[in-house]
Amino acid sequence: LQKLTQKPLSYIGKLFVKFFSANQITFFGFFIGILMSISIFFELYLYALLFLVINRLCDGLDGVMARMTAPSPLGAYLDITFDFIIYASFVLAFGLHDQSNLIVSMFLLFSYICTGTTFLAQAILQPQIDNYSEDDRIEISKGFIYASGLIEGTETIIFMIITLIVPDAFIFFGLVFGVLCLITAIARILIFYKKYKNSAPK
Repeated sequence: LQKLTQKPLSYIGKLFVKFFSANQITFFGFFIGILMSISIFFELYLYALLFLVINRLCDGLDGVMARMTAPSPLGAYLDITFDFIIYASFVLAFGLHDQSNLIVSMFLLFSYICTGTTFLAQAILQPQIDNYSEDDRIEISKGFIYASGLIEGTETIIFMIITLIVPDAFIFFGLVFGVLCLITAIARILIFYKKYKNSAPK
């Protein structure tokens, strides 16, 4: 998705960077994301969809703006932290709104923890394994080393959009998406294990 969005976001970023910092856009996007979850709780799904679009726009825009100025560890930290909070609040809102969604919401939160843990663990360890220097880090377009997988950001956004358009189908799509998240987490563990199982000193 980034390949399609980077160019238009760059145009917007050049305008916004004159008036706002990247971190300000991150905080604004987070606030909008919380409004999205509140809207879900009150069954205001159209508003929630609008807030989701704005939140994701801010999520892409803050990174573009940061690279136009000076990417910082704080910016990378806020970006990934707020993303996980918004993803969790999304499924929590569905569970709190309707008790019939509660078990699926709990399952989704579990699967999110699995994918999030495998993602962050590799983000922490990969730079140490690859021995990136500080100069190398500047060349990396993201503040984290991103672990690829079946389910990533784009697929998560698609899931969120579908459930906001068809909220009554949350249980079905939530189960499917949760299973795919678990497959992603298991695959990351197996790939990392296979790649590095012989790297420890004997």
